[in-house]
This record gives sequence, C-alpha cells and structure tokens, in this order.
Amino acid sequence: MADIALSKTISNESKTAIDLSKFEPPKESDGWKAFRIDLTKQVDPPEPLIIQTDTGIPMLHRRNIGTIAASAKVGKTFLISAIGAAALNDDSFLGFHCPKKEAKVLFVDTEQDVSDTQNVTKRVHRINDWDTSMNKDSFISLNLREISSEKRCEVIESAIRDISPDLVMLDGIVDLLADFNNIEQSKNAVEMLTRWSTQYDCHIITCLHVNKGTAELRGHLGAFLRQKGEITILLTKKDESTSYIEAKAIDSRHRPIDDFCFRINAEALPELYYPEPKPATTEKNRCFFENILKVGNTMSYADLRSEVMKVSEVKERTAERRIKKAVEESVISKNESGFYYIPFKNEPQNELPF
Repeated sequence: MADIALSKTISNESKTAIDLSKFEPPKESDGWKAFRIDLTKQVDPPEPLIIQTDTGIPMLHRRNIGTIAASAKVGKTFLISAIGAAALNDDSFLGFHCPKKEAKVLFVDTEQDVSDTQNVTKRVHRINDWDTSMNKDSFISLNLREISSEKRCEVIESAIRDISPDLVMLDGIVDLLADFNNIEQSKNAVEMLTRWSTQYDCHIITCLHVNKGTAELRGHLGAFLRQKGEITILLTKKDESTSYIEAKAIDSRHRPIDDFCFRINAEALPELYYPEPKPATTEKNRCFFENILKVGNTMSYADLRSEVMKVSEVKERTAERRIKKAVEESVISKNESGFYYIPFKNEPQNELPF
C-alpha cells in the first residue's frame, strides 16, 4: 500500500502550481535545459529558519529536510516539539531561535494516540505562554495514526499546500511506507519529502530510530535520509546522577551546530542542561564584541544592543542577555557616563629588583 501512496503522491506533483518568490522548481517538460544552472539568474540561498543562538550557526533551512535519530523513548518528540516552539517563540527556546517573524509550524504525528498528540501540542503552548485551551493558527497539529500510509501522504501534502508552513515536523517518516528496509519505498519516501520541501518552500524535519546498540539509522530509509538531508541529529540518553539527553550533529551539509544537552524538568518541559561546567566562551565573546565595538570607541546601550541584534540576527532579549554575559566576563565595561567600551588588556609587569 505504501508503494501506491508514494507513487500516487509523486505522480500528482504537476497538479499544484506554487509561486515561490526565491526559487522555481524546474519543469521536466522542458527537457534537460530546465535543469541547467543559469548564471544569468541569481538563485538566493535558502533562508535559515532555525539558528543556534549562542553560536549563530543556522541549523534548518528552507528547501531542505533534516532528521532526529535516536533509540526508542529517548526524547525525539521532546526535541522536535522544542524546535517547533523555538520557531514560534518571541525570543528563543532550548538555545534556538527563528529569525522570521510570524512563522507557521505544522506538526504531524503518525505514531501516538490522539491524547498524546494533544499533550505535545499543549507542551508547545506552555513553552510559549499560550492558552492551552485555545488553538493557534501559527501552530497546527495533526494526528494520522489511524489512517493508511496512502492516506497519510495525501493528507500531509494537502495540509502543507493549504497552510503554507515554514517548518513541518513529521513524527515519524517510517509510517509513510510499508517497509523501511525496501530500497524502492525508502528512496521514494525521501524523494517525496525533498520535493515537498522545495515545492512548498519549507523545511521538513522528521524522526527515525537507530539500530539497536549502534548509531546507524534504521534500514535503507535511514541511509537515504542521511544522504539527502542537510542535517542529522543523534540523541543519546545519559544516565548519571541526573538523567539527560545528549544531542550531536553527526551529519551536516553546512557548518554543524555545537553539541548540546537537555533534560526533562519537573514540569515535563525540555530545558538545556550542562553535565559539566560549560566550556569557557569568553574568548569567543571577546572576538564578537571587538568586531562591533572597536578598542578605544564607546557605544550607548541602545546602539550596542541594536548592533548585537543585527550581527547575530537575534531578538532584543537575547541580545540583552549576551551583553549582560559579556559584562560579567569583563569582555566589555561601562564607564561613568553609561557608555560601553572594550577595556584594555592589562599585561602583568615584572617587578623591578629594587
């Protein structure tokens, strides 16, 4: 049945014409010329939708797919919902933010009971301080557990077409095909996600289990996801004095994000966790602020905050936190007039022998 679902969905791709402002997929009817790279027409790189706030490294881009991989019950749904919450947060969440204002997110659950999907939806609402008894047009959740693979593919594409989300969270792709170890089905499934992400100008991030006792994604489906995706994030559960989850980008087409850890707190919400003292970022902050605030110059707080927002592509509260941290680390200082500056480095002097 999954073969029918995938071939049927792909065969209908000419049914919908999408006007993309930055990129127009080629039409096969034009022959090989439609696929030629034309240097006379500028194609802008895909817009980043999720950025790691501390490093400024983009993680998820439009026209791309990504994968969160882990063993069963490790925290894939927690992370995927946290990423969705970050895309809709006024500031940032779990160390990530979205540079686009008024983003839209579609969450598709193919595995859990409808009550569990509702709890995931409420989790995103609680993270963003939204009323958990009211729906939000910017965050739409679907539960497709009870329908066939064929119908799931049709419903997902219909929802993407109608909603025009910036980010699609698919939990999980394995339920769109009958056999994740079938080469043909796996290839078609990943090509379908790739086509959707390009045609509808969004990012699609999905979840997949790893083989027991290894970090390898399951079956041919996992191999195709790693090959076609822009990023693969591996989650590993750590049981120490405090149980937490380690996240590591094992594949990245661009500069990889820094590794990070999170845990589930008493309110059943994910939060960043540092199993050891966080590596010193003083030198990184020093270089960052020295590029904005040259040695010998001063800048008002408002101007400094604006520059940090502009250079880092972060929102106001995140910029304020970064300035506060830089002051605490003595990377920048404030003079008596309230202006900020880079302090001169006081090199230690050898004492004279008399």
